[in-house]
Amino acid sequence: VVSRDEVIVVSKIGYVQGNNLSRAEAREQAGKPFPEMVKYGEGIWHCLHPSFLEEQLTLSLDRLGLETLDICLLHNPEYFLSDAKNRNLSIDPIRREDLRQEFYRRLQQAFSYLETQIVAGRLQYYGVSSNTCTAKPDNPEATSLSRMLKAAEAAAKHAGIPHHHFRILQLPMNVFESGALLTPNTGPEQVQTVLAFAQEANIAILVNRPLNAIPGKGAGMIRLADPQVEISNTNFEAQQPKVAALEHDYKQVLAPQVPKPEKGAAPLDYFNWAEELKRIRPSIQNLEHWDQIESQTIAPHANQVFQLLTRHFSGKQEEEQIWESWRDRYVPELVSLLKVMRMEAAQKSAKKISEIRKLIDPLLPESKREEPFARKALWAVASIPGVTSVLNGMRHPVYVDDSLTILKWEPLSQPRALLETIHTSGVP
Repeated sequence: VVSRDEVIVVSKIGYVQGNNLSRAEAREQAGKPFPEMVKYGEGIWHCLHPSFLEEQLTLSLDRLGLETLDICLLHNPEYFLSDAKNRNLSIDPIRREDLRQEFYRRLQQAFSYLETQIVAGRLQYYGVSSNTCTAKPDNPEATSLSRMLKAAEAAAKHAGIPHHHFRILQLPMNVFESGALLTPNTGPEQVQTVLAFAQEANIAILVNRPLNAIPGKGAGMIRLADPQVEISNTNFEAQQPKVAALEHDYKQVLAPQVPKPEKGAAPLDYFNWAEELKRIRPSIQNLEHWDQIESQTIAPHANQVFQLLTRHFSGKQEEEQIWESWRDRYVPELVSLLKVMRMEAAQKSAKKISEIRKLIDPLLPESKREEPFARKALWAVASIPGVTSVLNGMRHPVYVDDSLTILKWEPLSQPRALLETIHTSGVP
């Protein structure tokens, strides 16, 4: 049994989605909107105003069953800057600085509220979780740790408190995204890196996405772990024509019997996966990219049309038998083709991980070169001076084992050299 004192509970607030969005919309309809709401996109709102933070902190404490939250992080406050960029408001440098002044005014206002909650005993410390605090300073979406601290100092002064309680910054970092260590962007002259400034200011750094890199350059997300490559008993050139032939049969025999809906695709277009997969095959970047396509596009569409057609043909005897016979032949062939696509995507991921291994293994002790790649990636980030904690998802026992294992290792002697090697390599 773990006692409460052994656990640090962190909650993040700021996003207005799901039930929070429904409540915010209801308030607007009632003529009592939350002030300073950022409407970034459909279904994606964001707010830092104290009235919203008050509601969210109360809900968070209720859900957790706590009277006092250890740490509250404002979640991606840069949505204000991102929204301004999307609306082309930050192109002019003067206007951009005006927007930043407003951004830090809103942060100070939020910090002032959080300071009052510390006095009230509902909170111990606060901070920010930002994806852009490691960006170059001329990036219109960039946030600055030193300016956050100035806002916290002003908030404490406004609340009549001698010292502010801003203690934590959460940021993305991995062997590809090394801005926290390598990019000067903060401090009085913007010549310090986030990690260097944080160490001086005694700010704890929580690292997220240590194994999910988004390096830019159109590479998509790269999973920094050895992929599981499942070998298929066929190949694309052999399997794709089988699916194409069955889809042709559907269009000839079954599609004409299905009425065209008022909205959405015509029945003739319900099954075009043979050609569609052939079209997108060269553009699949890696296993993560394929997983996204399969889970968010292929599976939902296939499930929907299978259910629709099963309902349509139900009770029509001969037509139902033809449909079921076709479906029972088609599904295994489509699944086999999808397995081929998954295998090819996993092979691309494995090739990328192999390239990175060749870069970093010479910088590792020989005893660690055969370790799983995820352990190397976690170890590199956890070894960097100034990193307080590395946040790793624990959805699988292997992930837990990897994290516990590297905690027993001595820190890597030259983690900076490893990250610089990847940064200058041009990979991906």
